[in-house]
Amino acid sequence: MSTLFQSNTIVKGTELLALLTSINNKEKTWEDVNLEVVLDAMVLHIGSPNSDLREMVYRSFYMSIIHDQLDYETLKKLLDYSLKHLLFKGIGESGTDSVFTRAFTTILIAVIINKDIDVDFLPKETLAEVKNEIMKYIELEQDVRGYVPVKGWAHSIAHVADTCEELIKSEKMDEDEYFSIIEVLLKKYCTTPTGFLHGEDDRVVIAVLAMLKKEVGLEELKLFVEGIPGRLKTQKEELSSEKYWFVMANCKSLLKSLFIEISDDPLCDSLQQTIRTSLSQI
Repeated sequence: MSTLFQSNTIVKGTELLALLTSINNKEKTWEDVNLEVVLDAMVLHIGSPNSDLREMVYRSFYMSIIHDQLDYETLKKLLDYSLKHLLFKGIGESGTDSVFTRAFTTILIAVIINKDIDVDFLPKETLAEVKNEIMKYIELEQDVRGYVPVKGWAHSIAHVADTCEELIKSEKMDEDEYFSIIEVLLKKYCTTPTGFLHGEDDRVVIAVLAMLKKEVGLEELKLFVEGIPGRLKTQKEELSSEKYWFVMANCKSLLKSLFIEISDDPLCDSLQQTIRTSLSQI
């Protein structure tokens, strides 16, 4: 796979972990290293099955971006590379290590969008491309594991929910696009025949709340919630009993989490009633 800056220096995972740890501990600074070589190594190891390295790479991206240690052209290049080379790496696979690359790429994209919200360096057209690619990714992702024994967090649905939240928070997204982002996320959550056990419902709800806080999408969301019992009935006829019960449990946990989060918002009274009705029919 090509790298971000096409550097010829290969940095091993153990070396990168030690280097980033020293930067994180303020024993070194970014000025002490060849930035292009280190960024290429970080991109290469963003989905490492070694959880310590993977999480240190993400932390280092996060800290360098929020503290303005990467210039905007580098961030644009990093975003473009993420969309073209990382987000769909191994897409369609399940149970393999490629999920770590996809999942941690989505939260890297979220950090870049968050930075753009603060300082405005991305064209509106770029945000539209990100939205389209993220929605496509959600539809295609088959590996929805949360915590993976030995290898740590994958959390693909939780991470991409964070990306959806940042997209909705961006003023460069048109309001009529908000619900399309939320809808594809909700459909994924409510039709996946695997149990979400690691707080994914809370992260999805946070993305929903980002939309509701802008007073957009309430009626569309109510229609979606109203349709959940009907979708479950259809899935019961198509899935094995075990898979159906996973889907039903996912739908219930999502609705209950959403209900709790909007319980103090008088603007969402009608949504609360819709959730009650749907839960009573499941």
